[in-house]
Formats: sequence, C-alpha cells, structure tokens
Amino acid sequence: MNVSWIFCFTFLLLIHTVSVQSVRVEGFIGGSVILPCSFDQKPQTVFWRYNDSRVVCHIIRGEAFYNDQDPVYKDRVKIFPSEIEKGDFSIMLSNVKESDAGLYTCIIPNIKTLTLELTVKANGESPRHADGLLTFLLGCALLYSLNF
Repeated sequence: MNVSWIFCFTFLLLIHTVSVQSVRVEGFIGGSVILPCSFDQKPQTVFWRYNDSRVVCHIIRGEAFYNDQDPVYKDRVKIFPSEIEKGDFSIMLSNVKESDAGLYTCIIPNIKTLTLELTVKANGESPRHADGLLTFLLGCALLYSLNF
C-alpha cells in the first residue's frame, strides 16, 4: 500500500475527529442538567439541536432565541450570558424527562459541531450534589482539552 494513501486516510480521520467532538452527559428525571459547549472562537451564532432536527434554542449575539424552539423545551432551557463572552455556550435543561435522552448538537454554522449524548436516569439513582459538580467540572475540562 502506498504511503501517501495512509497519510491521506490518517489526515482525513484527524480532520473528522477535530471538527466533530462527542461528549457523554448524565441527567436525572425531574432534575436539571448542564449540556456543556465551549469553543475557542467567539461566534455570533450558535444553534442547539436535539437529534439533528428539534430546535432546542439559538444563541445569537449573546442572547437566547426561542422562536423556533420545539414545544417540549418551552420554559426549560436557560443560557449563561456572562459565560458566552468566554466562549462558553452551555445550556441548562431543567425538569429533565426520560424522553430528553438522546443526541444534542451545539453548532457553530460552517465551523464546528459538538455532539453530546444525554442519558437520563431515575431520581433514586441521583448522585450527591458534589458528585454532580465534579462530573460537570470534569466535562468542562474535557471540552477545554478537546478544543484546538
């Protein structure tokens, strides 16, 4: 096999890995969960989607827009305006439901996409508050280390 083909394949695999990242997040029925999303760039527009089709919210120039939001997310999504200036476009989903489990994408159009897989557990399985905070901080550290 030609060495140039190996190089080309490795390069394409690296590009795909860098441009589409995936993170696992755990939530609990009835609780709140933070879906982390941060980028080195500070884009004007970020889109949040569920399973690539449902609109969770749009963040435009530091403000959340819910115009096209799927009704299942009405009054359950919050952004953190003070963090957006730092490149953090995370959202908090409250009153988590079993049906919220699935793939979420945080998208900077034509630049980068971050995919998160939310798993939802029953309330009885809820960890102590400190464990949840530790999980969130570890998720943020992972996201920071994955951004190039």
